[in-house]
Amino acid sequence: LTQRFVDRRTSVLLKRLRENTMLEAEITGTGGVLVEGQAVGELHGFRFVPDQGVGGDGSEAKALKAAAQQALSGEFDRRAEKISKAPNEEIVLSTDGSLRWLGEPVGRLVAGDDTLAPKVMLLADEQLAGAAREKAQDRLDLWVGAHIQTLLKPLFDLRTAADLEGIARGVAFRMVEALGTVERHDIADDVKALDQTQRAVMRKYGVRFGAYHIYVPALLKPAPAALVAQLWALKHGSLDMPGLAELPQLSASGRTSIKVDPAFDKTLYRLVGFRVAGERAVRLDILERLADIIRPLIAFKSVDGATPPEGALPQGGGFTVTVAMTSLLGCSGEDFASILRGL
Repeated sequence: LTQRFVDRRTSVLLKRLRENTMLEAEITGTGGVLVEGQAVGELHGFRFVPDQGVGGDGSEAKALKAAAQQALSGEFDRRAEKISKAPNEEIVLSTDGSLRWLGEPVGRLVAGDDTLAPKVMLLADEQLAGAAREKAQDRLDLWVGAHIQTLLKPLFDLRTAADLEGIARGVAFRMVEALGTVERHDIADDVKALDQTQRAVMRKYGVRFGAYHIYVPALLKPAPAALVAQLWALKHGSLDMPGLAELPQLSASGRTSIKVDPAFDKTLYRLVGFRVAGERAVRLDILERLADIIRPLIAFKSVDGATPPEGALPQGGGFTVTVAMTSLLGCSGEDFASILRGL
């Protein structure tokens, strides 16, 4: 009896398809696709994923799949129109590089020639075509461009700054290429050659000249830092590389220093705002505060028997580790000593 029912239903489906009769299709609130009341798969964004139970080469399976594809072509067009007018908050970029619209995957970032301008691969079946496909693609392209330029605005400002000239423009170029943070010793000569006027202009764009790094503090906030790391990994490695998920979280945790994992690329530490020093990595702003503490201790010179401040040596030219230093970095003993050696 079951086989007779299946044969009869298959015969009806095939007959209606030959007559170009639109089969009754329904898309549930959870994305399930039903044809004539039978579940045939799920709609994920702009992609139809057939149910495994509808697989095979049987006539009924082919009929159901054909009916689903025919019915979904109109749904794809409707979704394309809807996403083309979607507000920015409906679209998000996931840590794996996928673009999700209302929770459904609709695109994926792929590396382009410019690290700051990745391309978007639209995740869609062939049924989404022509003008409808262009609408969906254009909306995702626009969203990604706006998202990156909003979070990483200081980099784009440095890249297009008309009032940066000569050496300052060269330093700005190096900073953009390094995605916001450059170790000072790498561009030491250029930094020394900058006059106060040029430095003032660069500070206007948010650049800080630290003892160890030239960087933009605004880019080390959790959201920009995570995006910078993601874009670098997309261009120079892969989005599943070790450390890409963990380091932005550690950066956002507020910890001033963390233990170095040798499996993580050292560039990732720099991009999220840490400097690898020995067995630990220190947050850049904390490193500058440590330098501010140590600098006057080294410069101390006893005059008329004046009592040296805590940490300074009576003869000058050196220092001893103080509680203020270890508290600042959240470590002591050999961990703190390894940081000093690393610097």
